[in-house]
Amino acid sequence: MWLWASKRLSYYNDFWSRPLFSIFILLLITYWSAFHFYWMHRLMHPWWSIRYGIRQGDLGAFLYRHFHSLHHRSHNPGPWSGLSMHPVEHFFYYTRVYFPLLFSCHPIHFLFAKFQADIGPISGHDGHDAPAGGAAFHYLHHAFFECNYGVPLINFDRLFGTYREYVRKPTTSTHQ
Repeated sequence: MWLWASKRLSYYNDFWSRPLFSIFILLLITYWSAFHFYWMHRLMHPWWSIRYGIRQGDLGAFLYRHFHSLHHRSHNPGPWSGLSMHPVEHFFYYTRVYFPLLFSCHPIHFLFAKFQADIGPISGHDGHDAPAGGAAFHYLHHAFFECNYGVPLINFDRLFGTYREYVRKPTTSTHQ
C-alpha cells in the first residue's frame, strides 16, 4: 500500500474503468494462488527422503525438517492450524500475495490476494468435508505427508502424480 501511496508503483483508482482486465486479474489471482500453493508446499516436503538434506541435493527435506514440520505437528488439523507455520514458511507462503504488484492494478487486487492467503487455509484445515471447505482432501496430506499438496480447485496433485483419493469407510453401528 505504501508503494502505491508514494507513487513508486502504478495503479488505477476506478476498478470499473477496466472491467474485463479487473475481473481477469481477480480470476488470475485465484488460479495463481492454487499454482503457487502447490509448488511452495511441494518445495517444503522431501523430494527423495526425509533423511537427506542440502548436501544430498534435497532442499525439500531440509525445509521440511527445519521449518514445515512445525505445521505438520497438527496431525488432525483444525481451522487454526492452517496458518500455524514457522516464520520462514510464512515468508514463502505469502510471496503469492505480491503477484498483483506485477501489473498496474487496482488495490482491491492486492487485498483480494491477501484475503485469500489469510482465509484460504481455514477451509483446508477445518476438519469437515462437505458442505464446508472440503478438508478431507488436505486431511490426507496431514495423515500421510506425501500426497495432496495442493487445493481441490485445480488439482495439481492429479497432474503431477501426488493425488490420493479420500475413501470414506462405511460405518458399522450396533445402535438402532
